[in-house]
Amino acid sequence: MAPDGTAENQVVAASDETLVLGTLRGDRSAFAELYDRRARFIRAICYDATRDSHVASDLTQEVFLRAYRKLGDLADPARFGPWLVSIARRVCLEWRRGRIRDRQMLGQSLHDLEVIGPMHAPDDQVTDLREAIAKLPEKDRLALHSFYLQELDAEQARTVLGLSRSGLYRALASARRKLAEILHKQETFP
Repeated sequence: MAPDGTAENQVVAASDETLVLGTLRGDRSAFAELYDRRARFIRAICYDATRDSHVASDLTQEVFLRAYRKLGDLADPARFGPWLVSIARRVCLEWRRGRIRDRQMLGQSLHDLEVIGPMHAPDDQVTDLREAIAKLPEKDRLALHSFYLQELDAEQARTVLGLSRSGLYRALASARRKLAEILHKQETFP
């Protein structure tokens, strides 16, 4: 209530913990809100692992499906973000292992295929940047994705990554420094 006795029109966003508990009580809209909050970030993690937006979208769906099924196993609902990131890492690792297995099974068959028409390479600078980001340690890559690419504020980014505020800023500083070094080396040694 406002001082004059009227209701205020302020909307307070529910915490992840509240939404997890709501989902566990059967509120599907609570899980939809968790999805809306985290899907872009999880998709970025999956894209980082696959370099394919369609596969990343599919893996994102798998991550949220697993999270929904295992939500009752989450020991601390307040740590939903870091828990979801760990599921995404596991799903991406499984995807990579599957790709390696598939490549081994195809073996020489791929060697025999002819390429029809020229391949369209993306802009060299974008490619260089993507390659440089891929070389960063995972903690640094995730910090870049959450803060700069997903435009989460520092509090949201640190919560999702399970870092302290200073830990997030250290990861961002480290990522920027290492990214500059990698790009400088790529420029110096083409």
